[in-house]
Amino acid sequence: MSISNGQPEATEGQQQAARGGLFANIKSYITSLGLDASHLLTQHAANHHHEDVPADVVKEPEAVLSAAVTAESLRTSIPVPDSNAPGRLRSLFPPANYGAVVPGNVYRSSYPQGKNYEFLKSLKLKTIITLVPEEISPEYREFMRSAGIQHFQVHINANKGGVRVQSCDMSRALNVVLDRSNHPILIHCNKGKHRTGCVVGLLRRIQGYDIELIREEYHTYADPKARFLDEVFFEHFDLNTVMWLARQENWALPSSELAPPSPPPSPVSALSVARPRA
Repeated sequence: MSISNGQPEATEGQQQAARGGLFANIKSYITSLGLDASHLLTQHAANHHHEDVPADVVKEPEAVLSAAVTAESLRTSIPVPDSNAPGRLRSLFPPANYGAVVPGNVYRSSYPQGKNYEFLKSLKLKTIITLVPEEISPEYREFMRSAGIQHFQVHINANKGGVRVQSCDMSRALNVVLDRSNHPILIHCNKGKHRTGCVVGLLRRIQGYDIELIREEYHTYADPKARFLDEVFFEHFDLNTVMWLARQENWALPSSELAPPSPPPSPVSALSVARPRA
C-alpha cells in the first residue's frame, strides 16, 4: 500500500473488491425492480449519477461532476438580454434545455416562456406537443394561435416516487411526433429533462441509435437530475406499438426490428390518438 498526501492508497485488489461490492448492490437493486440486471445496465448505473437510485445502493463516482460540466457545455447557451436594444437587434432566446433532435423537423426544450416566443417563431414550427397536464396559460395559447401552431397536450407521468410512465400515454405522444405532417415540431415538458428525454430516447431507438449513445444524450440534458427509471423505460418500451407509423413515415429503422405492417386493430388504440388542442 502506497502513501499519497498522507493518506494510504487502496491496492488494486482492494479497489476491485470495492467495485465488485458496488456491482452486487446495483444488481440487487435492479432485480428488486423486477428487471434483468444485465452487465451493461449495471455498469451504466455504477458509472453515472441518477437521482432516483438510493444512496445506500451506489456512491456517486468522482466522474459525475466532470460529466455534468461536459453536459452543461453541450446545451444551448442563453444570451444575456439587452432590453435597450431595438427589437430587430435583440438576441433570440431559446428555452432552457433547447436542442435540435432532427434539425429542421424535431426540437426539444423546457417549458417555453414569453421571452422565448420570438425564437420559437424563427423555427417556423407547425406543432408543439406539451407533455405535462397543467392548464395552458392564455399568453402561451395566444402565441401559438397567432403563430399558426397547432397544439397537442399528452400527459406523460413522471418516473418519480411510486408513479411510472404509462406505455399507452407514450404511444400517443410518439404518434404525434412520428407523423411528419406535424413537423417542424417542438417537444417539451417542464424542465426538458425527463418526460421529453424519454420521448427523444424512444425516437432515437426508432432511428436505430446504439443504446449507449441514447443514454449519453439523455444525460446531456438530464444531468445532474437523471433518473435511472427513465432509462429503463425507454430501453424496454415495446416499439411495436408505434413501429407501423414509423415505417409509414419513412423513419430510418434498424433492419433487425420486427413490426406489424399495419396499425394495431384494437379500437382502444384508435380512440387513444391525441388530437390537437384549440
